[in-house]
Amino acid sequence: MGEYDRTGNGQSSKTDWDLRSILCDIAKNWWVILLIACSAAMITYTVMATVHKDRYTVKTTFAVMGRGVDANAASSLSATYEMAQKFEAILENTILKKKVMEELGCSSFPADMSASIVPESNLMELSVTADSPETAFRVLRSVLKNYTTISDYIIPNVVLETLQQPQVSDNPSNRIPTEKYAAMAFLAAALGTAALVGFFSFLRDTVKNEAEFTRKIDADLLGVVYHEKKKKNSSMLITNPARSFLYVESLKRIASRVRGRLDRKGGKVLLVTSVAENEGKSTLAANLALALAEEQNRVLLLDCDFRQPALHKIFEIPEKDGKDFGKVVLGKESASGVFEKHKDTNVYTGICRNRLEEPSLAIGGEIFHRILETCRTNMDYIILDTPPMGMTADAEELAEYADAAVLSVRQDGVLTRDINDAIDALNQKEEKVIGCVFGNVYPGFGERIGNSYGYYMMWISISGLSRICMEQRGSIRLANMQRQSEVHWHH
Repeated sequence: MGEYDRTGNGQSSKTDWDLRSILCDIAKNWWVILLIACSAAMITYTVMATVHKDRYTVKTTFAVMGRGVDANAASSLSATYEMAQKFEAILENTILKKKVMEELGCSSFPADMSASIVPESNLMELSVTADSPETAFRVLRSVLKNYTTISDYIIPNVVLETLQQPQVSDNPSNRIPTEKYAAMAFLAAALGTAALVGFFSFLRDTVKNEAEFTRKIDADLLGVVYHEKKKKNSSMLITNPARSFLYVESLKRIASRVRGRLDRKGGKVLLVTSVAENEGKSTLAANLALALAEEQNRVLLLDCDFRQPALHKIFEIPEKDGKDFGKVVLGKESASGVFEKHKDTNVYTGICRNRLEEPSLAIGGEIFHRILETCRTNMDYIILDTPPMGMTADAEELAEYADAAVLSVRQDGVLTRDINDAIDALNQKEEKVIGCVFGNVYPGFGERIGNSYGYYMMWISISGLSRICMEQRGSIRLANMQRQSEVHWHH
């Protein structure tokens, strides 16, 4: 495990990335992405609605004609170009603006005016833009009324005939699609936030795959438990027929390795823990007990997570049935009949049904010590389900009673540095950690998983959620041969 650098931020020399982990982190933070995107859209909409002011334009069209007996189409066209060049001066004339302001009763000129010609014609268009359609209309009407007082001096030989009377318009001439821009802001913020979450997910130093586990973690990998979809009202125990072959066999293989290492150490008591909550330690402890008991071993499973006991839920034991192991070790109940045999197995359970207020008294008490020493004589294996190490110091205290320890590690869960720190804490006095179990693993793209006997073959998609192909070999062929033989013999 020497490749892993535990200094600084804990990044290894080689950076692994896993698309599924990144997508999962993005999915887990959907509410953050949605919140930021909605905020961006609202801010964009509010700013644009506040800063932007609607402007309204009123237009009219003139026919420019030359004045006099010699007036013709050519002279009218020439006069139009001359008028277009000089009309801007008319509109900007102070005298005209003063007359309009006096007529409207304004202290300043309330609009913008412009004039343009229609190409290849003697038509000219006058536009007035203001903050309201009424103001624009009134200004234009006043300009039409008073512009002759100025134009006669500037262009004496031109007559302007109004062809189109101005109309009040309720539609802004500078309207912007505020909703469109808000939607664009929403999309940009959502994509940007998702990309940022993905980037930090990439940088976050967790264990994302088996290869990364082997390189980063300072303990042996006992096995991988792939993600198993939990159905409603269906336990995750290996004795449940609804569990997949792959799930059951992987846990049995892990149990076999645990048994081998325990036997080599000459130990009986196994501590099962994790760094954080929801890493599957209690389910792992229960299934290890069931797997070890299949070879006629007497296995005792003790719920030592006195803060948040979970074994009664995993085994689907009613909270009010039987004695409470936590109360027994505190001396509040007698030890007689505290261990219950689980159905048709050799697993005996000490169930803690209620949270203890003072779990340290239970762990360090004489009663717990005596019970454990007595059970060492009567049991082949004892499994302690303990609280997560990152939450309390209970697991470290319970490690004093254990001969070996197993750490449950969830894919892309806690930081690598925290996992290694937990391993170091358990190994302070002696090498207690015999290995880790990498659980709830989603295989990556095109990853082939299965056992060495060829009973099952599975190809997993990029998310690990869809199983493309599952083919049972050997057993089906044998069953068909037997069936054919029976039919032949019968006949």
